[in-house]
Amino acid sequence: MTAPGVYLPTDDPNTYESTELANAGWYEQGQHGGAVAALITGHVEATVPTLTPMEIARVTLELFRVVPLTTLRIETRIVREGKRIQTVEAKLIDTGGTVLTLGLVQRLRVADRVVPEDALPDPTAFPPPEECPAVGFSRGDGRVMFHSHALEFRAVQGGLDEKGPATIWTRLAVPVVAGRPVTPAQRAALTGDFANGISHKLDDDWVYMNSDLTVAITRPPEGEWVAISADSLYHHRGRGLTHAWLWDRDHKIGQSSQTLFVERT
Repeated sequence: MTAPGVYLPTDDPNTYESTELANAGWYEQGQHGGAVAALITGHVEATVPTLTPMEIARVTLELFRVVPLTTLRIETRIVREGKRIQTVEAKLIDTGGTVLTLGLVQRLRVADRVVPEDALPDPTAFPPPEECPAVGFSRGDGRVMFHSHALEFRAVQGGLDEKGPATIWTRLAVPVVAGRPVTPAQRAALTGDFANGISHKLDDDWVYMNSDLTVAITRPPEGEWVAISADSLYHHRGRGLTHAWLWDRDHKIGQSSQTLFVERT
């Protein structure tokens, strides 16, 4: 039986216990970037106050090191405060005091501003998840992993283990933190991290890991399912870039980007 959440809460509201559901699978003991993105996003939402009603508009993560499956602490600091825009710095730290990931979370005030119809986001023009086939990543050696045990996937175009651009519906099947509801911003942040994985164009004898993640949304996605439509490009200089659009059932709601380090194994 797997854990009740990707992370477990502790008596300290800034500290979390990692579970096997956070496991990336391609490290011996390392976490999936989508799990980390969701944890940091939800922590800022839950613990950092705002001067006016605000929603997350952007999450940027600098991925310094592999995040081990261990006890983690998040330290936050407001680096820009205001009634329109707030930016929060969030450091993910291990038990030895090492900063593993540095996040910047931007929140914008919530207000009704009716824009022209031709300026609204594109409507979702592909089938809903119920009409798409279920797909999954290869489970490898049978270990519990974030992408194979904590999420569900439905393929619109391409597949999780296929090369080339892809469009995939994602749904988180367990809480990010056990006992707490998953927020729409968390769903968007974790889905954005799958861009590189679903749109790779290189074989298994290549490394194409992302060194960062930026997810920007115009509004929180509605419902449990979030779709991601991604494409990757590479260069002989040993680097690449992945870009993706994010959707819910009704409209395009945001985008994600990842800078890639590319190497032949």
